Amino acid sequence: MSLFTLHQSFQRGFTLLELMITLAIAGVALTIGVPSLLEAIVENRVNTVVMNLNKDIVSARSYAVNYETTITICHLNTNNECDTNWHLGYTVFIDRDGNESFSSNTEKKLFIRDKITSGDSLVFSDGSSLQFQFDGTPITTFTNNAQATFKYCPSVSDAELYSKALIIGLSGRPRTSSDIDGDGKDEINDASDHIVCS
Repeated sequence: MSLFTLHQSFQRGFTLLELMITLAIAGVALTIGVPSLLEAIVENRVNTVVMNLNKDIVSARSYAVNYETTITICHLNTNNECDTNWHLGYTVFIDRDGNESFSSNTEKKLFIRDKITSGDSLVFSDGSSLQFQFDGTPITTFTNNAQATFKYCPSVSDAELYSKALIIGLSGRPRTSSDIDGDGKDEINDASDHIVCS
């Protein structure tokens, strides 16, 4: 038997140098990854709202033809009248008399869309409602080059980089804005008129 006993100890954990290197790598990864993730979230939010609005307009137009009556899309206030608060959500309903108000006795709500993200804006160029008549064409008076525009702007800096528009032509068919000139901002028309968020 030996007088001296050898004790082995096993080190567990990180050295200070290993910890600093790991934190530096994590910091670089977060610096690169987090802004990209936030941009993706904003783009997804904008695309989802515009896609749903597009689908709702196509459905409303189809209902107008199928029911052979006026269909209205608008935000209904507490008096069941259309107003311009599109960001608070909107309702698609049968509007038999075409008066831009909902009467529960004679008219029917087809579907309701909830409000958008707080701080974001949804604006319709032609006022408080979009209406389709029995043949699927819009009743709305187009004030801008024979088209009406829904403009969605997120509440972020450089909102124009993320904003989208839905353009409704005389036929009533919606189309989504796109970046025509390659500058990263969507245009409403071929004349390179950018979506302006203010």
